[in-house]
Amino acid sequence: MAVSREAVIWAFTFFLGRKPDDEDAIQAHMRVAEDETALAEILIRSQEFELKNRFSNLINLKETSLSTSPRQNKAASTLKIAVIGNCQALAWARCIEAMTPEVFATGMELSRMIQSANWQETQFSPLLSNNDILLMHPHPSMGELIEKKNNRLRSKIRFIPPIAFSAFHPDLVYVGKPGGRFSEGPLHDYNSSLALYGWMSGMSVSQTVQLFTHEVYQKLGFYDYWDSSKEALLKIGKDLGLPLDIMFDSWTRQGCFMHSINHPKLFVIADLARTVLNQLGIGTTPGAEQFIHDHFSDGPVWPVYPEIGRRLGIEGNYLFKMPKGGGNGGKPVMLDLEEFVDGCHQAFSYFRKKDLVCERLNSEPYRELENFLNRRRMARALVSTPIKPAASAPATLGENPYKGLPAYQFWRKAIGNVALREVDPVMSSGFIIDRQTKIATAGSCFAQHLSRTLEQHGFNYYIAEKTAGLSPEEAARLNYGVFSARYGNIYTVRQLLQLFDRAYGTFQPADSAWPRGDGRYADPFRPQIEPSGFETIEAVEADRSAHLSTVRSMFEGLDVLVFTLGLTEAWVAKEDGAVFPLAPGVAAGKMDFTRYEFVNFGVNEVISDLEAFIERLRQVNRDARIILTVSPVPLIATYENRHVLVSTTYSKSVLRVAAEEIIRRHSNCVYFPSYEIITGNYTRGIYYDADLRSVNAAGVDHVMSLFLAHYSAHKERSPLYNELMREAESVMEVICDEEAIDAAI
Repeated sequence: MAVSREAVIWAFTFFLGRKPDDEDAIQAHMRVAEDETALAEILIRSQEFELKNRFSNLINLKETSLSTSPRQNKAASTLKIAVIGNCQALAWARCIEAMTPEVFATGMELSRMIQSANWQETQFSPLLSNNDILLMHPHPSMGELIEKKNNRLRSKIRFIPPIAFSAFHPDLVYVGKPGGRFSEGPLHDYNSSLALYGWMSGMSVSQTVQLFTHEVYQKLGFYDYWDSSKEALLKIGKDLGLPLDIMFDSWTRQGCFMHSINHPKLFVIADLARTVLNQLGIGTTPGAEQFIHDHFSDGPVWPVYPEIGRRLGIEGNYLFKMPKGGGNGGKPVMLDLEEFVDGCHQAFSYFRKKDLVCERLNSEPYRELENFLNRRRMARALVSTPIKPAASAPATLGENPYKGLPAYQFWRKAIGNVALREVDPVMSSGFIIDRQTKIATAGSCFAQHLSRTLEQHGFNYYIAEKTAGLSPEEAARLNYGVFSARYGNIYTVRQLLQLFDRAYGTFQPADSAWPRGDGRYADPFRPQIEPSGFETIEAVEADRSAHLSTVRSMFEGLDVLVFTLGLTEAWVAKEDGAVFPLAPGVAAGKMDFTRYEFVNFGVNEVISDLEAFIERLRQVNRDARIILTVSPVPLIATYENRHVLVSTTYSKSVLRVAAEEIIRRHSNCVYFPSYEIITGNYTRGIYYDADLRSVNAAGVDHVMSLFLAHYSAHKERSPLYNELMREAESVMEVICDEEAIDAAI
């Protein structure tokens, strides 16, 4: 490299008055700077150098005075872009400059501009005249001003969406005080509605901490923010000609994409900036944003509460990061929940209660919270009242680790004292399915219930193998639409893995067609798919070839695959290990123990097969997500020399353990507990028909209602929906003040 590591550190210290952010920043500057002069040029032309105004009394930098390199000769034709808006404008400018070396970008916060007298003429007009493109967040104060400009100047303006999203942090609110916004709390002007409610209600710090529970979150509608936040975000993107649907899905796959309700993580701004630049016909450098420091991470960072995180399929905690400032050697300062609430109460105590205003606390759920808490305390007191005098509890050395855990982690609260239809073991869905999501299904016979429900509720149930002009009755007879392709029941994971390999031509089993008793033939891998059978072996092979072509299309086109694990017992060909859904001789073929053998897969084999399938699917569809579930239908028969009940327990246990191991390893895989919902002893067997094997309509309805409630983006709207939508839209309009951060850095 032409520039040494020491030179980069020295240049940062000299020109910017600080050391590089990290080793990545050092390495990036070592790569892009041809020599020390070029390095100096990069830093002097940076926005940070301009804003810090260093050496302004010593030098007067000319556009063409620094070097005669090809890059510098291009400076005269450098495209100039100004970004005006909320606190996100600076991040936009940094991303644009990193992605497009030929662009000089400036970020300006509107809140600072409008503080100046006659700011329209002294600041806005020069920006518009001196830049080729002006990217702006919509703001009421700008509409009339823009209309006064001539067409040439107006044509420079492109509106961009501010990013606000409250679903990760529904407790975060702004609080008003006389003369402005309350910003004296531990996280400056970011405040907790629960901490404020507790202080307003005269609660102690420890009592306020006890408000941070699943029951309170549910009562206040914290779990209902996703739909309104998403809808408000996508709406403003659509209104400004920037569809955010695809980007939103990409962001959610990376977990929490917000530091707070209106501070997005840098990759969000980078995606938006790249899209806008491409729409303007400006090329961008892939991945350049990885070398930019995310300045929002220096500010206050609000945690995703664990209970909310479980609902959204991400990790959560109660660690509140304070804005970066002096002291602690520049290390991040984190407050736990009790420290944070204590800091809030201390800050609130400098004001009279009537002087602090938070609109959220006037809403109906908060007005009803006191009665709710009183009822909860009474219920707990009744439950905890002993029928007989109880012996004194043994002295303990510390806090009981189970104290304060959510209700769903206790049998009595989650099962024993809950009505049958109210039992809900789904704590997080991991992701949301909407009407556009292409959902494919495969697995055992129980998976067919999911297919029908998705279709009935208007979802995009992905059918890759379609009928060719058949009547609905004939299509149903020939098993079209039962699953996403006509592969029939896939009982074992090995069968699914081999379906993939057969579809892509990497496995060609020796068994091609099995004879039937009526002289016709069946496909060994879907022996009941054609009720009348095939006339010839060639007809079997031709139909299978067309079928496998649609299977390839399904794997490559699906967004979500729901796979129901059914069995561990199977019959395989000794010659090549091919697995069949039914033993030879059951529906077709003939049992020959010299050619076929029984297997009962163990946990490690099932996990290995799932791992192999996930990797193969990733190679043809990188964005595919998988929902695993275990069929609650018992074995109809076992070939093991033991009771069928014991074999059923073994089989379901293996599949459940394998599913658990997989979801812990793969973030794109989640588990849906249909098995637990049907077989849990809380049902007392009521979800099975008289044969104690077939799941009845009530059981299916319980399973599917929970599936739709947790995975569907189109579930019934909360009574709070309109209020949450209004709040989500108001967050978009917030101009976030970063002065406290700047003062602390």
